[in-house]
Amino acid sequence: MATAQQTKAVAQDQRIVLHNISWETYERLLADHESTSVPRFTYDRGELEIMSPRPEHEDRTWATERLVEIVIGEMGIEFRNARSSTFRRQELERGFEPDSCFYIQNESAVRHNNDFDLRTDPPPDLVIEIDVTRSSIDKLSLFAAVGVPEVWRHANGRFTFMHFSDGAYVAGEESRALPGVTVTDVSALIAAVGTTGRAAWLRRVSDWARTLPRP
Repeated sequence: MATAQQTKAVAQDQRIVLHNISWETYERLLADHESTSVPRFTYDRGELEIMSPRPEHEDRTWATERLVEIVIGEMGIEFRNARSSTFRRQELERGFEPDSCFYIQNESAVRHNNDFDLRTDPPPDLVIEIDVTRSSIDKLSLFAAVGVPEVWRHANGRFTFMHFSDGAYVAGEESRALPGVTVTDVSALIAAVGTTGRAAWLRRVSDWARTLPRP
């Protein structure tokens, strides 16, 4: 177990970052919390972030998940929502539990998996990251290391669609995982969550989704 000298902690809202943490300690923490959804752990070569999401964070995550599921349902695409499942690669010394994630293009490859193994399984096709408070770990670098094709990131009140290309992420207007879905539309719809009841908001998303081109 890490000593006090090894684990200088920096608290930021509901995030704690511990330094010089071994992979074995990270694995033990995952095992101790495998039956719970919080806290969430991110590990990057000795840096361990422990995060407990706030209600604002969870509201945005819920809304983004529902939006994606409504679009997929309208398009008739098979998918798997892996939510905040644990993904890790020991040889890379990296591991993460996203706010949410989806298998879409690679759904059939993991349809029956109950434990994701990035040594043999593809990474999620779409990862959703909601940053209400700034993370101390460079999540995009971590996602790039395991080859996540697309990240929807919400920070500073707006969404960015990040596409993995030539070893780095570049911003794009239209989703690759869900062609026809634009960052402009998603940003506007998620911003509207708190302005009306959720049932009315879900109807608004459904009406919008029906206007999208079918694959």
